[in-house]
Amino acid sequence: MGLLLVLRPPQPRPKSLRRATRTQRRERHRADAGEWANAEEYGLLLDVSVEELLPLMNAAGGNRLSILGQLDPWSDGVLSREDLPQLDVEVDRLEATADDGMERELVAALRALLARWRDEPGLMLHWYGD
Repeated sequence: MGLLLVLRPPQPRPKSLRRATRTQRRERHRADAGEWANAEEYGLLLDVSVEELLPLMNAAGGNRLSILGQLDPWSDGVLSREDLPQLDVEVDRLEATADDGMERELVAALRALLARWRDEPGLMLHWYGD
């Protein structure tokens, strides 16, 4: 199970897929695969394993993290630039609790994505769950 974090321009609001199956969600996002491949090439995409992220988030405060705590691996959402300062604080908390090399690499990848977001003011951080 994964969580895809993508920096992309604001998108038109699609019809809700709240009751969609995982297969339907993947089909819906298959059209975005080309865009995501380009985004990954330019450092605008981070594919995170939920099994790696959740233990780190729980150690850093879990649901008390106001922004990272709302990332749901079964839904989609968007973060705006106003969320960036709080997100920096929460990534600092993740970094303070990172125990091993894998967790530190994940925090470094999150920091790189946030740094890229600062450089690209017209983008928003979208997340897509499985």
